[in-house]
Amino acid sequence: MKKKHHFLGLLVCLALLIFGCKSGKNQADNNSTAKESVKEKADDLPVYTKLLDPAEVDTTNETEENTPIWVMPKGDYNPEQTKKFNLFHTKLEVSFDWQKQYLNGIATLTIAPHFYAQDSVTLDAKGFAIGKIEMLQGKNSQVLSYTYDSRKLKIALGRKFAKNEKTDIKITYTAKPNELEVKGSEAITADKGLYFINPLNTDKHKPQQIWTQGETEANSCWFPTFDAPNIKTTQEMFITIDNAFVTLSNGKLISSKELGNGLRIDHWLQDKPHAPYLFMMAIGKYAIVKDKWRNLELSYYVEPQYQRYAKAIFGNTPEMMEFFSNILDYPYPWDKYAQVVVRDYVSGAMENTTASVFMEQLQVDNRYLLDDNWDYIIAHELFHQWFGDLVTAESWANLPLNEAFANYSEYLWYEYKYGKSEADDRWKDELSQYLSEAQSKQEPLIRYQYLDKEDMFDSHSYSKGGLVLHSLRKVVGDEAFFASLQLYLKKNQFQTSEIHKLRMAFEEVTGEDLNWFFNQWFLAAGHPDIAVTDSFANGEVILKVVQKQDERYTPIYKLPLYVDIWVGGKLERHHITISEKEQEFRFKAAKAPDLVYFDGETQLVGEIKHERSIEAYNFQYKNSTKYLARLEAIMRLQDQVNENEVVRNTVFTALNDEAWQIRQEAARALERYSGETDKGKYTQKLKEMAMNDSKSLVRAVAINALAALDKETNATYLQTMNDSSYTVLANSLYAYANTGGSEIQSKVEKFEKLDNFVIVKTLAEFYSYYNTEGKIDWFIGKMETRSGGELMYLLDYFATYAAEQNAEVQKIGANLLINKAKNDPSATARVSSYLALKKLEKVEGLQDILKQIRTNEKDKQALQYYEMLKE
Repeated sequence: MKKKHHFLGLLVCLALLIFGCKSGKNQADNNSTAKESVKEKADDLPVYTKLLDPAEVDTTNETEENTPIWVMPKGDYNPEQTKKFNLFHTKLEVSFDWQKQYLNGIATLTIAPHFYAQDSVTLDAKGFAIGKIEMLQGKNSQVLSYTYDSRKLKIALGRKFAKNEKTDIKITYTAKPNELEVKGSEAITADKGLYFINPLNTDKHKPQQIWTQGETEANSCWFPTFDAPNIKTTQEMFITIDNAFVTLSNGKLISSKELGNGLRIDHWLQDKPHAPYLFMMAIGKYAIVKDKWRNLELSYYVEPQYQRYAKAIFGNTPEMMEFFSNILDYPYPWDKYAQVVVRDYVSGAMENTTASVFMEQLQVDNRYLLDDNWDYIIAHELFHQWFGDLVTAESWANLPLNEAFANYSEYLWYEYKYGKSEADDRWKDELSQYLSEAQSKQEPLIRYQYLDKEDMFDSHSYSKGGLVLHSLRKVVGDEAFFASLQLYLKKNQFQTSEIHKLRMAFEEVTGEDLNWFFNQWFLAAGHPDIAVTDSFANGEVILKVVQKQDERYTPIYKLPLYVDIWVGGKLERHHITISEKEQEFRFKAAKAPDLVYFDGETQLVGEIKHERSIEAYNFQYKNSTKYLARLEAIMRLQDQVNENEVVRNTVFTALNDEAWQIRQEAARALERYSGETDKGKYTQKLKEMAMNDSKSLVRAVAINALAALDKETNATYLQTMNDSSYTVLANSLYAYANTGGSEIQSKVEKFEKLDNFVIVKTLAEFYSYYNTEGKIDWFIGKMETRSGGELMYLLDYFATYAAEQNAEVQKIGANLLINKAKNDPSATARVSSYLALKKLEKVEGLQDILKQIRTNEKDKQALQYYEMLKE
């Protein structure tokens, strides 16, 4: 499972306290290079989905008892689910009622008591209409009695069955997912399991689809099962569907049988055991693009208009499979791998066995791919096929055994494919992600006392988990790290696992007791907060290290790491182990050091405060071979570009750095320069970068810096508007406007037909800022084709735009907003449409319309928000 992030405008900031919003990256958000607005807006803040009661929002740092805000309440102990039965095989026969959005199913489960004899079995089955339940006995069957409370189905077996005594239970049922109460989490915004998209084909901008999402325990919304991660079963699916659609499920497609009435039955077989939450279906009018790894079939399911881009989007998959198979010494364990993109997905992506599902944002064209790619999320889901699918966390408390590894696969892939600088840049972002969450929440990675299993899907399980694995790799070394992973997979293949199995695999390989590492990083909350000072006296460099974290809740860490010391331009590396609250280390040196760099391998998961001089940062940039050290130096020096010529020279040098991110930061630094000295030199260099840098995102930032540095450069942006990169184009439009370019409206209008969201967002902001007449149809057309975070952005700009238009235009806009406020499947979109509608004060009967929307709303969080608005 990959978390999904959206970035919303000001319109829904208050609503996000209740609804939040989720991640995949879209281009505008991830790159953060387009000038935010002609108005210098700074409102694009990431917010994770978390359905919060307003009473839960605490803005203080500590409680009255002096307890930090990040100390979380503990729930009851959440163990692995007790296994009364083993589930050997699951056979599902399904068909669909598109009108009612029902699934008609027959489930045949092959079960046997795990150890103790049993005379009844209880299954998870949420919101079903139960038809008949039978025990199959050869060609005969016996009808069984049952009790059902709409969530748990208890079936009387008629007699006691002994350990390993198998029986087949056949259940005829109808699943009604839209009649369930929907909940969600930070990673998965809804949990009804089965989703009908545009079921009646009434929305011309959206395809008809059916897809499923099982994690955590939502697959029992569409078939009866033991819905727990410690269950493993083989599976087969018989899907009856109209011939116009293609289907996808786990395993191999065994047959397609025509029924002669425009329908067919597709038979899918998954013959290796996996967890029930990994069962999947996806149905739609897809183009299927074939690929191959070794002799294994790969396929990419995309909407037909993206067929020509599918290999550009997913095309690194075969190389990823080869890389991961080699480093794990375990070839990809399943018999096919498919990747499918669905509409209105409730998460970023999901690692269903042999068939990963992705959000619609992955459907992009080649121009988008000039700026960025989706390798991170493709690698993440693929690595889950080993960590999560082959070996599955036995309980949600152990979720990092799935998600930490998938998260770290992103680092491993980028390190292999694009180099260590690219991987380390991801490390930096993951650390920032975790530390941001840690301001309000600090939990153990493995936590048995969560209040809700959905709470496990956070930046602890993902970001911190991946960072901790990287730290473990640094502690034991590469050879031991990968040998331990190989042993762990082979010992636990097709089984479940918990954290101590991972520890014991590492101990078996290394011969070392690693409880100290696992206890402090996996089983304790918090992180090191390190204060470092260095000095020189009597031929020694003196390094003082203080662990400042709150010992009431966070351990004093054992931290083996490196300190790099340059003396007379020469580097010496020293290995130290920090194990006390306060420690002092001394190193012989002939003279005062040029630089002391703490944590030379960048492996510490925590906060480091180590102040250095401007001279030291200049030296650090010029002498360190480490990407993160050079990047840190440039970022620290940015504030000095106006005061310090030496700093400007260092920044100017960094414009030619081999790492594009450092070139980008150096350009951002010059954006702050307000002096005249060497201005011509800087302007000329930025012009060259804007036109010719090999990385589009550097060209985009160079355009920003150039526009800030010299207002007489708008002719340059007429040239850069022809750049193939969407981000460069967007920044060129902003720069042209901000430097007084003429006929800006006609320049902007040339790009109205482009559908890339970076460009759509840019034009929406121009039209709302300049109050451009006659753009109501353009806004409506773009909003009709958008959902999720992209729709939120457009609603923001549209509300600003329409509020200044006449009553006739407002009426046209109101019709769209009323429809979305009443009917959009997303509660966040409905509330956001309502808020936008409130701004259209010239609409006749507006208050009655708003009242009707509130009255018709059924979602509890939406209703709660509307109540807040009254106060």
